[in-house]
Amino acid sequence: MENKKLTGFMYELKLRGLSSKTLTAYYFANDRFLKFIRKEPIYVTTRDIKVYINHLIDTGKKPKTINLMIAALKSYYDDYLGRRLFNKINRVKNEKHIPNVLSTQELNAMINNTKNEKHKLIIKLLYASGVRVGELVKLKVADLDLDNGFIRVMYGKGKKDRLTVMSKMLCRELFEYLKYRPHNYYLFQNSKESHLTTRAVQEIVKTSAIRSGIKRRVYPHALRASFATHLYDRGTQLQKIQKLMGHADDRTTKGYTKSAVIDIKDVISPLDNLEIIAGKCP
Repeated sequence: MENKKLTGFMYELKLRGLSSKTLTAYYFANDRFLKFIRKEPIYVTTRDIKVYINHLIDTGKKPKTINLMIAALKSYYDDYLGRRLFNKINRVKNEKHIPNVLSTQELNAMINNTKNEKHKLIIKLLYASGVRVGELVKLKVADLDLDNGFIRVMYGKGKKDRLTVMSKMLCRELFEYLKYRPHNYYLFQNSKESHLTTRAVQEIVKTSAIRSGIKRRVYPHALRASFATHLYDRGTQLQKIQKLMGHADDRTTKGYTKSAVIDIKDVISPLDNLEIIAGKCP
């Protein structure tokens, strides 16, 4: 049942152009808090919020989840209602974690052990371009520049467009793939001619890793992390990697005025280097 106390707030967020994913997250965060605290929003205090944060910590919620909750509550109480309850409330420190980076041997194994053509191309594209899984599933054929080896990621995280590189070898494979699918709107479609779900791609990656004998759980983000790490290991400038990845906090590139195409045109996709190692690419 919809919480009518949040109707005006949600309308305001829609006007600000937030994504549907963010709208849903902010709604449920505030709805759960109100059910926990059992007060009208006008009577909520800073202490109530601190009590709730401590409750989340005590119940084992991760820092990322708690910080999303804090952002959602702050948006409602401080920005929308003008209550100013968060002056003395800080974000929870995130636990440091080591990115799940795959070795070139593991990547070769995943590619070679994936027999389904579409699934193989999905794995290659995640690693070749560094796109997020949510960006990959919504890629349209029109977003690809197969002649020059670029992908235009439309409305990426933060609703910002960007360009990223693509393997030359993969461009040739995608050209052949699309030649037999001339009516595709999305690059990777399901049986209903809509785009795949992120869950479907997660299962494709998981299955491929298991078949390749990789013991740890592998998510699509591991391919994105491997893209960045392998580029860096081969000497690609960090600023260029940040631009390709679409990271929001990109202070080191603010002084650059050249276009994205000029800035990244000399970057070789790590997939091309992988194929060279495997002896498959001239």
